Formats: sequence, structure tokens, C-alpha cells
Amino acid sequence: MSSLKSNPIKLSEFKAIYKQLLRYALNYKFSLILSISFMVVYSLTNTGFLALLKQITDSGFDTHDGLVKLILPVSLMLLMLIRAFASFVSGYHMRKTSRGVVADLRIDTFKKYLKLPVSYFDNNNAGMLVSKLTYEADQLSTVITRIGLTIIRESFTVIALFIYMIYLDWFLTSVFLLMTPVIIRYLKKVSPRLRAYGFEVQESMGEMTSNSEETVSGQRVIKIFGAAGYELKRFVDIVKKNMNMQIRLARLSLFNSMLIEIIASIALGLIVYYALANFSTGEFAAFVGALLMMIKPIKSLTEVNESLQVSIAAAKSIMNVLNEKNEHDRGEKVLNSCKGNIEIKNLSFRYKGTNQYILKNISLKINKGEKIALVGKSGGGKTTLMNLLPRFYEFDEGEITLDKKNIKSLKLANLRSHFSLVTQDTILFNDTIRNNICYGMQKKSITKKQLEKVIDQSNSREFVERLPNKLDNLVGDRGVKLSGGQKQRISIARAIIKNAPILLLDEATSALDLESEKLVQIALDNLMKNKTSIIIAHRLSTVMNADKIFVLDKGEIVESGSHVELISKKGFYAKLYKTELV
Repeated sequence: MSSLKSNPIKLSEFKAIYKQLLRYALNYKFSLILSISFMVVYSLTNTGFLALLKQITDSGFDTHDGLVKLILPVSLMLLMLIRAFASFVSGYHMRKTSRGVVADLRIDTFKKYLKLPVSYFDNNNAGMLVSKLTYEADQLSTVITRIGLTIIRESFTVIALFIYMIYLDWFLTSVFLLMTPVIIRYLKKVSPRLRAYGFEVQESMGEMTSNSEETVSGQRVIKIFGAAGYELKRFVDIVKKNMNMQIRLARLSLFNSMLIEIIASIALGLIVYYALANFSTGEFAAFVGALLMMIKPIKSLTEVNESLQVSIAAAKSIMNVLNEKNEHDRGEKVLNSCKGNIEIKNLSFRYKGTNQYILKNISLKINKGEKIALVGKSGGGKTTLMNLLPRFYEFDEGEITLDKKNIKSLKLANLRSHFSLVTQDTILFNDTIRNNICYGMQKKSITKKQLEKVIDQSNSREFVERLPNKLDNLVGDRGVKLSGGQKQRISIARAIIKNAPILLLDEATSALDLESEKLVQIALDNLMKNKTSIIIAHRLSTVMNADKIFVLDKGEIVESGSHVELISKKGFYAKLYKTELV
């Protein structure tokens, strides 16, 4: 956000943003056209009212014609009814259009999130990303509704009133037109300040969302470390920052409004002076009425500048997401059946924007059905290597093959269909146990018998049967209603039912107590049968049972072999075994 604030939007960017919004709005052509049409009708009723007012003032009070006395009030009543109906139809359909556009933008932004690479989420705050779907999308509703109604309706109103004023007295009207450049110049000067405040408001709302989410999800840590006061101070600072920016916006907006009132009062004085010598009573009433009617739309048009500048920040923020490049999926081949043979050749990797290599010239071979372990100190590159296999990150140096096919030549969905993942930080969704287990099987029907078998294989039955709704029990946000071991067994059940030939196990038991670890280890053993398994682990039992162990240090493979072979070498692994793996 701060980068947006320091780089004001150019006219070309502004046009590009509104072109994108217009494309969304055109999905609701009927409502949009209907709304604009009735806005024109609404604007014309103002002129019609003034014309009737002139007629009533000049002729209505002095006439003795009963028909005229009937027609004038009936005409006025009909005009006001038309005005009310036009206001309702235009407002309703503009809101309908705006809510449709916001819904479409939210859906498209959510779709975009699903297509973006993992690195995008590494580099962006989760709260800010959620804020785009909620607060910022709602800001765009203001752009379309308030700004749409104001700019279109009030502009038509001003134009119609000006035309009528020219009809009444072209000279006086042309004098007032000379004030227009002054107002435009002022708005041009004040707009950058409004835009800067708008960026600040957007930034503070994103920070507020992020801080709130962290506080809600981190309650246990906050309470145990007595950090409630610190978190409250952080939140209060963000709220006050947002409040101060909103106050600045209000002050600037109200000053704009006051300026219009001052200009209008000067104009009114000039009209009275001029009209006393040149206007009839009806003309005076109509002209003054036109001027007074014009104050509101002109004020609205100046005030809308505030909403416009604030909302530009939201628009650009969302459009930036929609314009992000999707995850690279240049592969065209499909591997219909996978045996699970993996070979890595001369692989080096560094994250974008950094010069330090996380992996350096890695070469290894994993045969079908083998269980291999990656061990080493934290930061050695184990998790990074595992993340490259399903192409969570793109690499440029080296090659990875799956059943002798370069993984870059495979379609991403097809490549990832051959992997299952179980991590230390178990991700469960706020849904039922059944839906979490069957999460990767939306396109396949799972029989009750299959599900029951998976529950037994994952060692989950002993706790599932005790739950009030059993498989239909909700797990809560991130599985909060389950223990660590229970969550992990559900995660394993999810991997078992997918039945992928390759398993990625990243510290799957490290956060568990001994009793839970035993239950989870049994489930893992069932999961790994006849599968190619790649394990990152610190637990001795897991490492000892591996067919082959690769020891990584500072991004390089420094040793490889079975547990017995590596211990006999008395090298890096043997030292690690004594100090860290025990």
C-alpha cells in the first residue's frame, strides 16, 4: 500500500482501472441502461419544476380560468410523481449493478488467489489479502453506486439547469460560467491530497484486518505470554491512525462543501441585484430556483471527489491482484499412471530477489516405493527441496524428472495429482471430518466402505466414534476442536484416500506427544505402504527405517546412505545423530 501512496495514480492508470470496472458493469447492461435513462428523466424533472414554477408565479395567481387553476397543480403533482419514480428506478438499478460488480470482483479475486503461485502468498500479508475481498471490494460498491449516481445524475441536472438558465438570461448565466475554471482548478489542487489520504485509509484498514486475525488466532500465545496489553496498544494505534485519516478526509470534504456555499451566496446576491431591474416575478423565481437547485448537485460533484480518490486506492489494489501473473503452467504433457521414480539432476535454487542459493547442485535418485529421509540442521534446504517436487516454486537451474519425464513438461494439476502431503502444521478446513478427509476427492464418489477403511487405516476411529456427530462433526477453525494428534490423523486419512503414489511428509510427528506419535506413526506406516515416500524428520524411528538418508547442510548433500552406513562413516550424520536426532 505504501508504494501506491508514494506513486500517485496517473491519468492513464485511472482510465485503465475504469475500463476494467466498466467491463464488469457491462455484464449488467439492462440495469445500467435503465438506471442511466431514469437519471436523465430525474434531471429533466428539475427543469420542468422550474418552468412550472415560473408559469404558476406569472400566470397562476392572476388568472380566473378554472381549468388553468386545475391543470397547474395536477401538472406539478404528476411531475413530482415522475421524479420520485425515476429516483427509485435509477437508484435501485444502480445499486443492483454495483452489487453485481462487487460480487463478480470478489469471485474473480478469489479465483485469482487460487491461481497465484505460493511465492505470492509468502510475500503478502494474509490480512491485506483478505481485506481486498471484504473492505476494499465494498469500497468499489461506493465507486459505482455513489459516484455513478452522483456524477451521472447530478451532471445531467447541472446541464439541464444551465440550459434553462441560459434560456431565461444568457448574459447572467455566462457570468456564472466564468466561475467554473476556478472550481476546477481548486479540485485539481486538492485531489492529490484526497488520494494520499485514501491510500492511508486503505493501508490502515488492511493493517486492522491483519492485526485482528492474528489476535483471534493467537489467543493462546497472547494469554500465556501476557501480551494482551501489547496487542491492545497495537490495535489502538492502527484504529487511531485510521480515525485521524478519516477526520482529515472529512475536514477537506466539508471545506469543499463550504466553499461551494460561499460561491453560491455571492451568486445569489448578484442575481437579486440584477433581477430587480431585468426580471419578471416568475423569471426571478425560476432563476433563483435554478441556482438553489444547482447548489446541491455541484456540492455533490465536489464531495464525490473525496469518495473517488479514496476508492481509487481500493480499485487499484484489487486490479493489481487481478493483473498478477498466474502460476506458471506451461506443461502440456499428462502422466496418466505414475510409478513414483524421481531423479534430481544438478538442481540449484534461490528465491527471487535474493542472491543466496538455498540449494546448490543437488543430485539424487529415488526409486519406486522407496522410503527416503532428508535430514540436517534447520535452514539446510530440506523443506525447499520438498516444495520443488510439486513445483510450488519455479527453479531455473537443474532438472527434476518423474518417471523420466521432466516435471516442467507436465501440466501442474496432473503433476500434483501424483503427490500427497502431510505437514507438521496440519491444515484442516472449518468443515466436517468427512469433508476434510475427502477433500481431494471432489470429482470422485467415495463409498461408505472406502471411508470406513480409511478411518481404520489412519487410526482415527477411536476418537471419531466419540464425537457427537461422528464424521459429520465440525472440526472448527483450523481444526481447533481436535487435538494435535487427531488433526494429524485426519490429515493422514486425507492422504490415504487420495492414494497418490508419492508421499511428502514434512515433520509429520515432531509436534506430538509420545502417545499421539505412536498412533500417528501406525497411521503413517499404513499410508506409506507401496508408496514412494520423502520424509523430513527429526525422530529417530522414522529416520532409521528409511531405505536411504540424504544429509543436507547449507543447501548441499554432504552424505547419503542407510542409517547403519552413515553411522559407520562417523561423519556429519553420526555427529547429528548424537546431538540432535537422539
